[in-house]
Amino acid sequence: MSYKYEIGLNGASKSFTGRNVLITGTSRGIGRALATQFAAEGAQVLCHARDGASARALAAELGGLPLWGDLSSAAGVAAVAGQAAAAAPALHLLVHNAAVNPRPDERLEEVELATFRAVHAVNVEAPLLLTQALLGLLRAGAPSQVIVVSSEAGQFSTGLGATGLSYRTSKAAANAFALVAAHALRADGIRVNAVHPGWVRTDMGGPAAPLSPEQGARAVVQLARRDDEPTGLMFDASGPVDW
Repeated sequence: MSYKYEIGLNGASKSFTGRNVLITGTSRGIGRALATQFAAEGAQVLCHARDGASARALAAELGGLPLWGDLSSAAGVAAVAGQAAAAAPALHLLVHNAAVNPRPDERLEEVELATFRAVHAVNVEAPLLLTQALLGLLRAGAPSQVIVVSSEAGQFSTGLGATGLSYRTSKAAANAFALVAAHALRADGIRVNAVHPGWVRTDMGGPAAPLSPEQGARAVVQLARRDDEPTGLMFDASGPVDW
């Protein structure tokens, strides 16, 4: 099968009208761009941020619904899931976008257990726990989708690298979660895939990155639009890539 993603949303059909889309980490960067693009296509966007003020501000701007909570703790994840259940009877798309990378140049001898655990809590544990908590809503919205915003930093096919162990292993684990969840949820009509959005100019990506948050978000939106994509794959802007 040939894959080609069309870039640009001007004049796009309202393909998400009537659908509920939950995106984590929408206060800035790719998450904010995703929320804006899905809202432009008619979705009811559940805008998550760590604090209520940021979530309410974006939700008001987009006509969405605010969710807030610290995804680094199980209690925070549960709070977000509870708000989502109160806000929507069904969920058609869940995008795990929130992530942290406090030590991008971290060398092996510099890895600290507290940092390693903090990164994995947000990047791996939160997607797992939030997906678990929202399975009822995802099943109610089936056919539905879960998309993990991943990174080439966690791709075994690229050889990984010598630095940034906490982040790289968290993204590799997030990819593994996406693949296992895809197999586990296939029978429920829930597709699960991972997306590498590219090197994006965000607080994490830095000012030298070639892509804007809007450009990075489009790979996710284009994947979510398609009804014929398989489950259990990793994508970038051009189509499927090796794990």
